[in-house]
Amino acid sequence: MRKIIKSILKNKKLLTITFWLWVAMIAYFTFTPHSPRLRLDIKEQSFRLDYLFHFIVYFGLTVLYFLWKSDKNFKIKTKFLLYFIFTAILFSGISEILQHYIPDRSFNPTDFYSNTAGIILGIFVPMLKLKLIR
Repeated sequence: MRKIIKSILKNKKLLTITFWLWVAMIAYFTFTPHSPRLRLDIKEQSFRLDYLFHFIVYFGLTVLYFLWKSDKNFKIKTKFLLYFIFTAILFSGISEILQHYIPDRSFNPTDFYSNTAGIILGIFVPMLKLKLIR
């Protein structure tokens, strides 16, 4: 597992491209009108899967950033991490607010909370996992 991660970390160009494609994908789907409603119906309960989707998308974005900016020892400069956290949460908040102006979309604070949870856990999970691998 460690060898795979190290080989991925060496290819910073691929990580850079993948990160920015991920950002573009988020922007595209955020600003696309008439997005499908993802729901899971169990008996008489209905669960919105889009909250889980928001979490996964921003978790993935954060892990990609972490891998892109970390060095060969899986360490990342604090200033890069703080800059990313601030920018990602700001991007998430602004994109949610702008959805108010897109047909069939609306601002949903729970989406924002799910995005933020994905960002925060996307920082700590790789740090813990990579610490255990070392």
